[in-house]
Amino acid sequence: MQDFKSSPDESSRSANTPSQFDIIVVGSGAAGLYAALCLPAHLQVGLITKDTLKTGSSNWAQGGIAAAIDPSDSPELHLEDTQRAGVGLCDREAIKFLVENASAAIDSLVKMGVAFDRKGKKLAMTLEAAHSRPRVLHSADTTGRAIVDTLTAKVLERPNIQVLSHAVALSLWLNPGTGHCQGISLLYQGQISWLKASAVILATGGGGQVFAQTTNPGVSTGDGVALAWRAGAIVRDLEFFQFHPTALTKPGAPRFLITEAVRGEGAHLVDHKGDRFAFNYHPAGELAPRDVVSRAIFSHLEKTSADPSHAHVYLDLQPIEPERIRYRFPNIINVCQHWGIDILKQPIPVAPAAHYWMGGVACDL
Repeated sequence: MQDFKSSPDESSRSANTPSQFDIIVVGSGAAGLYAALCLPAHLQVGLITKDTLKTGSSNWAQGGIAAAIDPSDSPELHLEDTQRAGVGLCDREAIKFLVENASAAIDSLVKMGVAFDRKGKKLAMTLEAAHSRPRVLHSADTTGRAIVDTLTAKVLERPNIQVLSHAVALSLWLNPGTGHCQGISLLYQGQISWLKASAVILATGGGGQVFAQTTNPGVSTGDGVALAWRAGAIVRDLEFFQFHPTALTKPGAPRFLITEAVRGEGAHLVDHKGDRFAFNYHPAGELAPRDVVSRAIFSHLEKTSADPSHAHVYLDLQPIEPERIRYRFPNIINVCQHWGIDILKQPIPVAPAAHYWMGGVACDL
């Protein structure tokens, strides 16, 4: 087996594979696409995706993206909400950086052409769990798709960005003398190839496929964390995996995410008796933080079901006006109809599923 820290010989490179980029971005979700677009146009950028563009988790994101842009809101309030939801385990400096730069990031996405929903001329915002203000911008219930479609189109317009599809990153290529990363090895077009670069950006997403029940697509296998760890990087907080409270639970159906925005718009989380049991676990009920609601559901099922691992509760949309449901959640309507559920008349059977990896590779800002 070849030592991934040493230099490859020329025979290990496919004739169809470029040998060098200025920057390599591994991952083609929203983070990878946006990172590639933010790099100076004079740099040659290689964008590596192990499937095709638009097959990652970002394209599946529904509810929206949070930013304190309303006059009644502020980055300070956003920071406090995030700290509270993270029960004191968050990196305060990272949160501060996030909330203070969120508004500029939204402006950038809007200028690129992302079609967020509007209320009149202003960007529309909704409330989601653990937020004290409506600050979640959205594009119906396919916000991720709207963002990824726009960013993908921009990437394909850029002559300095080359997309390598069906290319699997195998390792970070370290300089044996300095230990610095000088590129990657990858499996591409049936061969192991080596690409040099001055810098490598890891934007590979999560690892939900380690769990039997997950909202993540099949490509979410934690590759970036493994690449970094094998190269000697520090990984942290990997034990924190967020379970989304409301994934569709129907025999034969995938664990399709029912966005938190549904609860933000007024839907009730109920058991088989119609009781809003979440209030027994937290005063905010179904609008408590995700980890709280997920634990509440499973705890309740342990008490009420003989087999809680295969049981479910219900998300009842009856408190929301039908026209509002049609406007805000057309994709959920279509998917649920496919599985025999009319969400305008019937509650949706839901249960928690692995959703978001809170930990990852330790880095600075």
